[in-house]
Amino acid sequence: MIDRDKVIKGLEETEIMLTQAVDRGGEMAVMGAFKCLNRVKDALALLKEQEQKLVCPKCNGQPKSVICGLCGQAVKLE
Repeated sequence: MIDRDKVIKGLEETEIMLTQAVDRGGEMAVMGAFKCLNRVKDALALLKEQEQKLVCPKCNGQPKSVICGLCGQAVKLE
């Protein structure tokens, strides 16, 4: 599991590094770009872990819409 505080700190540092690169006319060292890329990947992984899923309250299925295709019940977000 990804540590939320670590991801937030990494994104804050990434924002600073990218702002500095823009201020210098877009120049960024390879290591700086590599760090930014890794932090963005961590953030995406964290968000994907937290993605809400649809759950049918009647049959506990996970339909792809707000109406369960198995039983016809209205579906809520988990």
